[in-house]
Amino acid sequence: MYLGVIVNPNARRNRAAPDERCAELQRAAGTWGEVRQTASTEHLGETVKELLPRVTHLVGDGGDGALHWLINEVWQCESDPQRWPTFVPTNGGSVNAVARKAGVHGRADAIVRALAAAAEADRPPPEVFLDTLQLEGETEDGSTLSRICFGLAAGGVGNRFYDMYYGYAHHGRTMVARVIARSLGDYLATKVVPGRVTKSNYASRLFAPTRARVVIDGEEVPTRKHRLLHAGAIDLRIGGPFRLFPKAERPGALSFQAGELRPSRIVVQLPAALTNGTLHGERVRDVNGQEMLIEADGEPLSPIIDGERFVGVVTLTARAGPRIRVAQVG
Repeated sequence: MYLGVIVNPNARRNRAAPDERCAELQRAAGTWGEVRQTASTEHLGETVKELLPRVTHLVGDGGDGALHWLINEVWQCESDPQRWPTFVPTNGGSVNAVARKAGVHGRADAIVRALAAAAEADRPPPEVFLDTLQLEGETEDGSTLSRICFGLAAGGVGNRFYDMYYGYAHHGRTMVARVIARSLGDYLATKVVPGRVTKSNYASRLFAPTRARVVIDGEEVPTRKHRLLHAGAIDLRIGGPFRLFPKAERPGALSFQAGELRPSRIVVQLPAALTNGTLHGERVRDVNGQEMLIEADGEPLSPIIDGERFVGVVTLTARAGPRIRVAQVG
């Protein structure tokens, strides 16, 4: 075993003392690994290319977003997933759903120490394989978008939620609950006092539909307005009990959600939906499938991919991607 540990000095928790953070993690790794700072995606790509020939485990000091960039830079350097290292997320981001799904517990320093101890004992930790989505799309300037990910919020409530969630300085289950409570409160207030809609109204933002043509396994969804427009390769939990993509719980089962649902129906179903991840409606498709095609209808899409926003997307296709090895540590 040999570890590569990637630290983003621009991350909120690292900005005050990035060099101290790296030194702390290097002490945890000891002689069984090396720690690198990467301040940009270009630098990350260079670092990954350098580390790949000698590392067996690649540790991202962060959450789902850090893991997303790490996996995609590895993919750029090595097209054969069989030759990829084992990935290790560290529960250090705004969203840590993938680590929770994989059974990875603890923060970066504890995880790196555990990996170093496993390397010293020559006993690699157990691993789990996680399914992914492979996204292929085109942007409004004609460039291509190719990503591997675990979850996609292409539009609708899932996409709008992230804007409000990331508007807070701190993240976690308390902030998830706060965004939901604020949205419900604003929605009820507009019903009690009609016309009470402002730019800061959470409900008007959360329930704003996304216009797109959507085709799932060759069958077009019969609406161009979508308050649900999501796809997932694995079932995820964010902020504790809040569940996403339950239909992707089984290995190899992709979950696609698309369609129109009135805000009143969302509000009525929301308490149950927060724990079972499902919303029902006559014009909603919530199914397992093999391929989802999304074409923007008018305004380009700004999809959230593993918690990271990409702008100016006009077409996007989601299908099964490679399976990712994740070490179960902690």
